[in-house]
Amino acid sequence: MPEDYLHLTAPQIDRLLDGLHRYHLDYGALDTVFDEEKEALLLEGFRRFLSVFLERPDIEAETVRQLAAEYFEREIPFALLMGAFNHIKSELIELVVSNMQQPMAHFREVDGLFERAKRHTARAYLELEVAAVQELPLQLMRDRLLIRLYKEWMAAVRRGILGDLADFPLETPAESAFTRALQYPESMMICLDLKLCDQINEQHRVILQQASILFAMLSAERYEQSYIVYQEVVRKVAELCNLLGILYFEADTNRINRFFNFLQASLYLPGRKFFCVVNLRQLAQINRLHGTVTGDRALERLEAGLRRELQQHQSWLLFTRGIAGDFYVMGLDTDPGQLKALCERLEAGFREGLGEELPRDLQIAYHGIELTELNELTTEDLHLVVEYLTERAHHGERAIDTGERETAAMLAWLREHYRRSTDLQARLVPERTDIFIQPLVTLDEDGEIHGFEVLGRFREGEGHVSAGMFIDDIIAMGLVTRFDRLVLNHLVAQAGTLSRITGRLFLNVASSSLEDQDYVRALVDALHGPLSGFEVIVELTEQVLLERRDLVSELHRTHGLHFAIDDFGTGYSTLQLVIELALEGCIRYLKLDGSLTRNLTSHEASERIMHITRQMAHELGLETVVEVIETAAQLQKLRGLAMDLGQGYLLGVPDSVAVWRGKLNYLKSRLLARAETPFVL
Repeated sequence: MPEDYLHLTAPQIDRLLDGLHRYHLDYGALDTVFDEEKEALLLEGFRRFLSVFLERPDIEAETVRQLAAEYFEREIPFALLMGAFNHIKSELIELVVSNMQQPMAHFREVDGLFERAKRHTARAYLELEVAAVQELPLQLMRDRLLIRLYKEWMAAVRRGILGDLADFPLETPAESAFTRALQYPESMMICLDLKLCDQINEQHRVILQQASILFAMLSAERYEQSYIVYQEVVRKVAELCNLLGILYFEADTNRINRFFNFLQASLYLPGRKFFCVVNLRQLAQINRLHGTVTGDRALERLEAGLRRELQQHQSWLLFTRGIAGDFYVMGLDTDPGQLKALCERLEAGFREGLGEELPRDLQIAYHGIELTELNELTTEDLHLVVEYLTERAHHGERAIDTGERETAAMLAWLREHYRRSTDLQARLVPERTDIFIQPLVTLDEDGEIHGFEVLGRFREGEGHVSAGMFIDDIIAMGLVTRFDRLVLNHLVAQAGTLSRITGRLFLNVASSSLEDQDYVRALVDALHGPLSGFEVIVELTEQVLLERRDLVSELHRTHGLHFAIDDFGTGYSTLQLVIELALEGCIRYLKLDGSLTRNLTSHEASERIMHITRQMAHELGLETVVEVIETAAQLQKLRGLAMDLGQGYLLGVPDSVAVWRGKLNYLKSRLLARAETPFVL
């Protein structure tokens, strides 16, 4: 470069920087893209650059990279920095070069110096950007397969940029591990909507296309363009991973429904399909004997085993945690041997080490069936298939059924359950249901009526059938809330007659009904309306108490509901919980399980349990109710134990509200005659 312009004077540098400042003002960069402090940093850096780059081209690269590091750290926008280089270059050419001899030759040299400076800056920015790894959004979802694959792919892109371009993951969509993973069951489940799957595929294709452009720019050492393309790749990857994270999150929070929806859709896909129920046996008993913490840890152990299997077999395996100790497992485009081997490994892994942290007697069972030949199953069908397989798993069977005979057996079972379901749904209407009541009686010599338990009944011809004969089916088929609502409606309708009989009612309610906002709203409205004159006690089993402790407390605090623990004595892990709820005022009664009453005159243990329970209940301000009192000998024993209340056929049989009104009118509200043997109503 000619000697006459190797040096820029201080006034010339000031003039160039003043021009850059006006440029920022004209384009509104100040107070939008950056503030005065950041602009001062930018201008000071360019002063250093302009002071040395013409005189010492050998240190130009080092100077520029130092400036780039400072600018990057202070978040000077890359585009504005490149614009500053271009603006000063143009101003410098006008200021100095245009007045020289052979201006074009000088222009090319100055232009080359600035372009090299820009390239060094762009490369430094790119390397700093790549090194400053940003975590992908939705941190809880980062380990999910599709997101993890993109994390690994981006790591390979960074290695290629910072190290050897030979490591750059240049690939087509067909070659991509992500494309293959999109065909795995878990991936197809989260983007079940085909349009959404297509959108993900298209976004992936565009990202790979951008990566190819980035590779070409890097190979040509065009770092300014490389930086821009890299930022676009990062933006698109973040956008795609955000979408995937949302889909994974939505699938996790609604996993059972998503699982069954995909299972239905998979029947139209090629390959063999299998569905299996894996069951932690006797979960209710585990919870009663060892506590819910033990039950939860056992379920977590089983789920951890399934997750390990999923990591190894994502190309064909899918599972979800079900209900009541069940896990639902699906095999897509696989064979029964693989699924059976998986279940055997799962069982062996679950049992290994039992006794150290969990009881040794814990067991799991499984039962599966091939669905390949079934072209269509509704959601209700699949729920019944779960019931079918769960029933077999609960019996301890360990098999993966295949073949026409096994499918035919399942279909025959489904048809029978459809018939039962249809029959039950036909019964669950107001005109075919009713309520009966049965008294709770004081166990002193007076034998006065304390209140009545409300019992659902089905009308059958001229008579009634106990709903207890159907209650398991009602629960299994998801109809129990409808049944509880019918009982509540009948109770409200007969409130006027009931008010002439008693002021206290005991009402059985299923846990699923208490979780149903519409039912709870109807119950609370009734308690503040037609039933406001009654003390209503909601009866819950020990199992419900264990599983819904927080719900019980919330309903008491929010709506003032009070509870009785039904079938108390079938499990003893709830004692601490009973104490806590009694102190909160949630529960008022303990209803002892009928098995204790039946054994009362032949097993001393039953008598001791009743005695201990009565003492504990009285300490807590609770009343005891003994169920299934059927003989005078039982009654005599219970009076000797000073139990509070009794219920059973000896003391009063269940009957309609109208019949009980007639009985009580006849007996003048006294249930037991003052005789050695009570009068049975």
